[in-house]
Amino acid sequence: MLYNATLTPLKHMEVIMARKKTKEFYSEIDQIADSEAFLESIHKGFFDVEDPRVQDNQSYSLVSLLVMILCAILAGGNTILDIYDYAHLKLKMFQRILKIEEAPSYNVFWWLLTRLNPRQLENSLVRWIQLLPEKEKKKLISIDGKHIRGAARNAKIHLVSAWDSNRSLLLGQIKAKEKSNEITAIPELLDSLDLTNATITIDAAGCQTEIVEKIRDGKGDYVIALKGNQGTLQEEAKNFFTQVRDVGYQEADCRTASSLEKGHGRIEEREVVVTHQLDWLDCKSKWKDLTSLIEVTSRRTIGEKTTEERRLYISNLELTPERAGEIIRSHWSIENRLHWNMDVNFGEDASLASTGNAPENLASLRRLASTMIRIDLGGVLGTAQRRRQAAWDDSWTLRLLSRIFEVGV
Repeated sequence: MLYNATLTPLKHMEVIMARKKTKEFYSEIDQIADSEAFLESIHKGFFDVEDPRVQDNQSYSLVSLLVMILCAILAGGNTILDIYDYAHLKLKMFQRILKIEEAPSYNVFWWLLTRLNPRQLENSLVRWIQLLPEKEKKKLISIDGKHIRGAARNAKIHLVSAWDSNRSLLLGQIKAKEKSNEITAIPELLDSLDLTNATITIDAAGCQTEIVEKIRDGKGDYVIALKGNQGTLQEEAKNFFTQVRDVGYQEADCRTASSLEKGHGRIEEREVVVTHQLDWLDCKSKWKDLTSLIEVTSRRTIGEKTTEERRLYISNLELTPERAGEIIRSHWSIENRLHWNMDVNFGEDASLASTGNAPENLASLRRLASTMIRIDLGGVLGTAQRRRQAAWDDSWTLRLLSRIFEVGV
């Protein structure tokens, strides 16, 4: 069955995916059908991305180039040179699905990636991801920043990302000039998200009254780490928990929960203390709907050496210590599943692309590729293996492209 123009891309993909479930292989005909459906969808997905090239000097369409770049990244390409090499090695596949005669030169890819408007590409990525079906589970969104260290040798690239911890999906990202600019980037990122009934976790960089107010105005909840330059609040919270350790938590209307983990030669103890009695807190009114103060004490023992760390958090939610601990620990999934994945599996920190918009555009396309793989796997474990499979077998590459259409992530 070749591509049926009377069907929408989504309906056609449903037919193709249903047929593949009854087969043990992915035929060339199905590959062509999938790629044509994908090409039509990518036209729609990137409709507001403007082509920066001169109109009378285009041997390849913008969509064709984006498909080649995505295929290369899915198959293990981490640099512009990798993308160029992949396009030449897989020329027969691209001749079949894109109807091109020759592979583009290195300069074509370089020029496009350095000149393409990164904000338009980011908006398309976010819009595409937000169309994916959501689970009924309440959204738990972690916001955190990451330097692209390789590019930072010549240019400061710092991306602030919003991460759905429950689904392990990137929801949005925005470029900040440097880490100190996260304070201005976070509100802009929040504006692009649906915060309704979502719990937002942010590290100390986001501990600002304006950010708290924006989250609550968007009908979201917050759990935010306290930082030093919020002097009054942090010092009063620190003094409170110091005193209640002496008099006893129950006497001070605090609830506690503890956990103990052993493994890999170390012992980790965590104690979470929560109080909702904040009448004593003079600056409470400055923080919209502030309801809970949370202290997390972590003790790590390796051999005979024990280290201890205490962290403070604020929230508008009336949390149990067990739930507070779960939410706070979930924040680190953005480090373990997004930042780690980009560095280890996609070589982001090793990338030296630094000219023009190339670092930011490559970052967006890596995250789109990662999203496709995550949909296919149901998580980030196995990403490296899936990229190797895509490099070895063209059908795997096209299969990963097609997965963006499947329902029920």
